[in-house]
Amino acid sequence: MEQAYAVVYFSASGAYGLYVMRRQESWWYHTEHFWLEYPHWCGAWTGALKSYYLLQFLVLAQQMIVLVLGLEKPRSDFMELVIHHIVTLWLVGWSYMINLTMIGTAIFVSMDLPDIWLAVSKCLNYLDLQRTSEVSFVFFLVVWHYMRHYLNLRILWSVWNEYDLIPEQWRSWTSPKGWWVFFGFGSGAIPAWMKYQIFAPILALQLVNTFWSYLIWRILFRMISGQKAADVREEGEDDEEEAQAQAVKPESKKKR
Repeated sequence: MEQAYAVVYFSASGAYGLYVMRRQESWWYHTEHFWLEYPHWCGAWTGALKSYYLLQFLVLAQQMIVLVLGLEKPRSDFMELVIHHIVTLWLVGWSYMINLTMIGTAIFVSMDLPDIWLAVSKCLNYLDLQRTSEVSFVFFLVVWHYMRHYLNLRILWSVWNEYDLIPEQWRSWTSPKGWWVFFGFGSGAIPAWMKYQIFAPILALQLVNTFWSYLIWRILFRMISGQKAADVREEGEDDEEEAQAQAVKPESKKKR
């Protein structure tokens, strides 16, 4: 049931993200437009964008609360999930505050679309449609590496190499203008640390994605060796459920 919900959510969120991104000049990762004509008041700040950001924030906040309160059984990648949610919430808030919403949209889309196919593959696996599940998983693997690695590395490259495309007049902060990329208080100062502040959380996401890619390849090697594909993060859960079921059976027999 959880994975069916994931298919519905990520499909809806991914489609909405594509709808928002399609109306931005940076459509499909034309990264130079992250910086050109900044701060993008006319083109990027729409009701759809704001609602998309709010949706991302609410879902991430809900997932973070579930993790912190221990409302679900922790998986083997619990710490990586916590880091992922903290960093992504940081990106949501910070990119919104300093008007780098094109970067934010690009990252959210690259995260949501691969997760559709992961959830589809798991649903098929639970239905014992092994061959179909394996085909779906291989497709997921390709989409994952393209979006979570290749496209995210393009974004990192853009932050590092295209950052100076921001118009000079917007590299300061004054109260009438609002929050911009630089906090120069109207002096025109350009603090060098801001570039790294943008780069760091995206790099952190890439490191977490690399760890998850390692787990994904472990599943693929299982498939190649003839074993049934299963999420390695959930190892031990099935054994525990089976043990609990076996413990209940003798009690039910005694009642009879």
